[in-house]
Order: sequence, then C-alpha cells, then structure tokens
Amino acid sequence: MPFGAFADICFAAWACLQTLAVPRLKPMSFLPQPQIDELKVLCFLSDKEIRSDLILGIVVSENDYTSNFTGALRRNINSYSITGLRASSQLLNPVDERATGCDAAIVIAANGQSKILLIEGKWPRLSTPGYPWDSKQASTGSSHFSDQLGRQSSVAHRYAITEMFFNEYPFGVGPVFMQAHGSSCIWHSDALAFDPNRPTYPKVWTQSELVSLLSSGTHGIADVIEQVCLCNEGVPMTLPSSLRLDLRDFPLPANVLLITAGDN
Repeated sequence: MPFGAFADICFAAWACLQTLAVPRLKPMSFLPQPQIDELKVLCFLSDKEIRSDLILGIVVSENDYTSNFTGALRRNINSYSITGLRASSQLLNPVDERATGCDAAIVIAANGQSKILLIEGKWPRLSTPGYPWDSKQASTGSSHFSDQLGRQSSVAHRYAITEMFFNEYPFGVGPVFMQAHGSSCIWHSDALAFDPNRPTYPKVWTQSELVSLLSSGTHGIADVIEQVCLCNEGVPMTLPSSLRLDLRDFPLPANVLLITAGDN
C-alpha cells in the first residue's frame, strides 16, 4: 500500500477516534503519548479489518476473531510503526486459558516493566433474535460467562481485563448501542457488577440481558488500549525474561501478543 494511502486511512481512523473518545485525566503514562496515539490507531484499524472479515463470513468463531485480531495488530505494528513499537506472538500452554477465563492477552513491555490486557472474545450474534450466546456449566448448570467473570477476578487486581463483543452487522446498520466501526468492549469490573443484578442470575445470560449491559455503555478497543497505557487500568509489573519460563505467578491464555516499546 502506498504510504499516502495508508496515511489517509490513519487520518480517517484518527478522526473517528476523536468522535468516540471519552475525555479523562491523564496521569503518568506507561508509554509516551506518540506511541499511545499510534497504538490506538493501529488497534482501531486491526479490529475494523477483522470485523470486515466477520461480516463477510471469513471469520467463523470467537477464537478465530481474537487470533486474527492479534495477528493483524502484530503485522500492522511491525509494518507501519514509526515510534519504535514492535510486536511478536507467543503460543503458550492452553491450560492457562481456563485459569484466566480469557482468550487472548496483549502484553505491553517498556523500561523493564509490563502491562497485561486480557481479552475475552464473545460473538453474541445479535442479528439472530434469541441466539443462545451463553451456555451452561456442565458441573453446576449455571452461566458459563458468569463463571468466566469469576475466574477473571483472580487476576483483576493487577491485569486490565475487557470483554470484547463482536458485531457481524454490516458497517453503518448495526445497533446503536454497539461500536460503529469495530468490536464493543466492556470492562470486566462493569460486567462483574452487572451480573448478579440481571433477572436470570445465576442461570445463563439471555440476549436481552446482554443488550442491557451493552446499552449501559461500551468502548472501542482503541479506548481500552489507551486506558491501559495511561495506567487507568491494570498495574505495571516485572515479568520473567521469557513468558514461556514460568506462568505460575503470571497466568496467561494461550494466545499472547507481546508489544515492546523501543526509543520514541
């Protein structure tokens, strides 16, 4: 792609982000502002690319979406970053996905410390009325999603965690409570607080209950990554030199994207 064309796309993405951004105070940031701004644009573009594939039927499952999203973000960072960001993928033991209740993790490393964002992907298929997007836990008969929220709580004091809801509606015609360009994210803390107050708790979530949660307010993945980088979500930690060495103290799902910040 010619640089001019890519620059036009980035400007359009930046313009969209300005209309969606929620103003917040900015404390000491984990990354310099130019790297945060660049990462926001690349997250926005990567998510929109994979939503396009979902609309076209190329992406066919939740794991398919999350793995394609982290792959697209890795390629876009390595192809287009001009602030020193670099990205690599790591495939870890899948048993840790059950421990965290999430599908993927983005690890951002800078100056000897790291921030971790856990992502649980959900495709509720809201274009299909009454679609049973949640399921029963085999052992208890209660909600699988509620169980995942509970497992996520074990690391919520140090990781940032978002529930990422995918949208198969064509661009421009989706529900007003969903993000217009990509996925619709809910912070784990907001979903956890909502869960016990829904009418069918602790049974499986209904589609109408999910619509109520989404209607309370969602975030684009660009806003999510910004809040992680501003240290409004998650805490900086010192991780092992290799994520493969010892995950007992730092449980992660199998799909991990490692973003490193070089000199800006």
